[in-house]
Amino acid sequence: MKNFFRNPVLESELKVKMRGWRAAMAVTAYIGIMLLIAYLYFKTILDSVLRYGGYNSASQSIGLQVYSVLAVLQFALIILVTPAQTAGAISAEREKQTLDLLLCTKISSIGIIFGKLVSSLSFILLLIIGSIPLFSLVFLFGGISPGDVATLFLFYMITAFAVGSIGIFCSAMFKKTVTAAVTAYITIFVLGIVTVILGAYMLANYYDSFAQTSTTPPPYIPSVFYLNPAIGLADLMLQQLDGMSGGLVPSISRSIFGYSYYGGSSAATQNTGIAFWKPWSFWIKNSLVLISIACLLLGISAWKIKPVHRWKRGWERK
Repeated sequence: MKNFFRNPVLESELKVKMRGWRAAMAVTAYIGIMLLIAYLYFKTILDSVLRYGGYNSASQSIGLQVYSVLAVLQFALIILVTPAQTAGAISAEREKQTLDLLLCTKISSIGIIFGKLVSSLSFILLLIIGSIPLFSLVFLFGGISPGDVATLFLFYMITAFAVGSIGIFCSAMFKKTVTAAVTAYITIFVLGIVTVILGAYMLANYYDSFAQTSTTPPPYIPSVFYLNPAIGLADLMLQQLDGMSGGLVPSISRSIFGYSYYGGSSAATQNTGIAFWKPWSFWIKNSLVLISIACLLLGISAWKIKPVHRWKRGWERK
């Protein structure tokens, strides 16, 4: 176990990636983009509020809206940046003809995959940590607690882990980095769009079946929504921004789930799933599903790069 976490691949990758000035410049540019967009959005809202008056009563609402924009913006940037960091992890070693040398060492294939993934996600983690001062500005307006920000950042790391595993999987399956990167982005895009479209179709059929009756249908969440981290973010934001009347993010979240929260758990979770599954919020279930899929993809990736497989050796003996 000690040798597993003391990974030479991880140590080497971290030294190479964090040694130069590019990492610092990338973090600065990342925070600068978020700060610029947040400032423009804040200025637009502030001008609108000052034009119609009532700044004192709307100050908390302004802070919540800025927080929601920052949360969605950082989520989108994580989705865009993570595949680029992980898609070349294994394929780049193949192109440099150094993967065979790695496999000849005492490092296991799982250790290689683990080191590549963690070293790639370390940059994403650096971006997330670097944005903490920007999110802390929302505390000046009230309505958001440090616990809310910590929960949001935890969901960011789970999302980065899941998206990064897709990049590692594509990198292990394809020999060229360009092919792996394009496939990873297409997979993430198709998965996001298809789950929303299919989920909307399932919701429409579900509520249409109750249209002819006078009974109120129980809340329903399509199973495909558990594969989409954006839906999990919408659920988390709806919990944190519950009671906020305006804003784009709460409106979208309520249009998806259509319920309010009481005591941290949704009404929709009270009528679906087995006993231990019921009281959990949707974003927690979504996170567990994403972690499970990510671990499966990483296991397949480790098996793929393994030079000799047991079933092959058994076949050769026959």
